[in-house]
Amino acid sequence: MNKDETITLGGREFPVAPLTLGQLRQAGPAFTRIGIDTPEGMGAQTTVIYLAMHAADPKVTAADVDGIVGVTFPELKKAVEVVARLMGVEMKEITPGEAPPAPLANQTSPGEPAASPTSTGSTSMAA
Repeated sequence: MNKDETITLGGREFPVAPLTLGQLRQAGPAFTRIGIDTPEGMGAQTTVIYLAMHAADPKVTAADVDGIVGVTFPELKKAVEVVARLMGVEMKEITPGEAPPAPLANQTSPGEPAASPTSTGSTSMAA
């Protein structure tokens, strides 16, 4: 497996895989809520991580993901970034002092959900 096909949580590596269309439908809205500053934002992160882990191994449950011990915020941020790449989300590094990009509400195609930047660190993700 290459580096983009695994994530590290709690010091352990886990396989992840591209999402199915149905999983993308679940993960897309979660990306608009990602952050570490609210319980909903943390839940959104674990949702997208669970979906990618479940895509790699259908035996993985949401409870399995919630039960991973010793996860650090840097690991969580990196795992979300890996899943974002699997989903085709563009990554843009933000330089210190630069404002994060504005939500893309006015730039989406009809039928596509609007996306907003993440608050998990110095990388923003927009669909």
